[in-house]
Amino acid sequence: MKTVTALLVRTIDEPPSSSNFASPDQWVLPLVPVAHQQPCIDAGSDALRARASSFVRALIEVMAGDRPVTQMAAWMSADVYDQLVQRLTVQARASRSRSVRNTAKVGSVHVSMVNDKSAEIAARMVQSGRSRALAIRLDLQPTMRGRSQWRCTSLTWG
Repeated sequence: MKTVTALLVRTIDEPPSSSNFASPDQWVLPLVPVAHQQPCIDAGSDALRARASSFVRALIEVMAGDRPVTQMAAWMSADVYDQLVQRLTVQARASRSRSVRNTAKVGSVHVSMVNDKSAEIAARMVQSGRSRALAIRLDLQPTMRGRSQWRCTSLTWG
């Protein structure tokens, strides 16, 4: 699976002087090919997979109202945490009329390493017989104590 970072576009200052395919008003920017990276298989991949599964499970519990949102602050960057709080606020306003709470479950979790310090997670949650997709980006970031921790830097709901 190719990621968004697999294609890099190199821009140039001036158009090529001679081109057989482009008109004088249009010119093509060359694409620089990047070798496709195989997913990193290392000793930490099982630990990352377990971390990703527990992160997705906790996120689903927060969305279902079974866990306080403040528990997710240490696992997320500030902008992603704000996005989650805003989503929960909108969800709470929309579901005031509904008193029945349906439990959500993790359907599947797939981890793909982009590089040594970045991972992409594709997850599926099942709630009320319907499936929803989650796309999560985890980056290995330094903490205040000098260690490194996987932190969610992007979250998209489908």
